[in-house]
Amino acid sequence: MNFNIYLDDQTAKELDRTARKLGETRSGLIRKALREWLDKKTLGSPGWPSQILEWQGEPDMPAFETYRAELLVPREDAFS
Repeated sequence: MNFNIYLDDQTAKELDRTARKLGETRSGLIRKALREWLDKKTLGSPGWPSQILEWQGEPDMPAFETYRAELLVPREDAFS
């Protein structure tokens, strides 16, 4: 499907620079951006990339909870 959009000069120039930098066409870049936006809107994604959302952690890193015993008891008034 083809359709027209109208951009202000500054946005159009930035789009052209970014498209050249990424080796994309303007249409291709707009298509990818729109697809990403629609996916986030539809799926209710918090906006994090899939690599972050799917990360299972570092296997050699101890769990955060293992450090709980080292925490200090909070003072009655943290600002005193």
